Amino acid sequence: MIRIAVCDDDREITANIYYYLKEKMQQLKDERLYINTYQSGVDFLHDIERNTAFHIVIMDIEMDGISGIEVGQTLRKNPNGDGVIMIYISNHNNYCRDLVQIGSFNFITKPIDMDEFDNVFSKALNLAIKYKRIVSASNLFVFKIGKTEHSISRDRIVYIKCVLGRMAQIYIWDKERRMICPGDKFYSSMDEAMEQLPKEQFVRCERSSIANLRYVEGIEKGSFRLIDTEATRISIGRAYKPETKAAFFRYIYEGEI
Repeated sequence: MIRIAVCDDDREITANIYYYLKEKMQQLKDERLYINTYQSGVDFLHDIERNTAFHIVIMDIEMDGISGIEVGQTLRKNPNGDGVIMIYISNHNNYCRDLVQIGSFNFITKPIDMDEFDNVFSKALNLAIKYKRIVSASNLFVFKIGKTEHSISRDRIVYIKCVLGRMAQIYIWDKERRMICPGDKFYSSMDEAMEQLPKEQFVRCERSSIANLRYVEGIEKGSFRLIDTEATRISIGRAYKPETKAAFFRYIYEGEI
């Protein structure tokens, strides 16, 4: 899934871009677009402060209250803002220096020529998809702590658990001691974490937990029993039970990846 934000205080422009993106999604075979729209920079930053993350941001420059330039500067300071692809739109073209400093991907003048917009957005989308595929192909789970990017082999992850709000923690396998050790904490939703993980190997077993089936020994009394010496348990939520059981038995019968 590619997450996109559209921020413009002109409702007509926001609507036009939104419907363009919906049509664009119909053309994609293997990718979904998740689209959020905002009428002000304040509303957008409110979601960013709650750790909402986007791959592509389409941002108007001249808005009431706070300008798109200020929004971009604030976004880049956020842990989820470093790698965002930013496309700016404006009635004027005298913002080049500011946009370079922010790290803008491209700039489009109003009134928007939709052919030009399609060309710019298509390049941004291809870049976002390419980055996701590189991360996936490398067998790494990538996350940020502050502004620093970290990664860990997906095979070392035993499970990921939401510990507070959008704070998640990785639990990793110690092969020599056959123990599960607490790892790094980072900001992410469980949905965002699952996007990086192969569905054949990982399963969302409850609202706040993702388990690596490689380390599951069995299902017992509504929970996973893991292979460590402590026989750690991970609860299986009632709503997740059918999908979780199906994933586990499919993994067992088809063998390890």
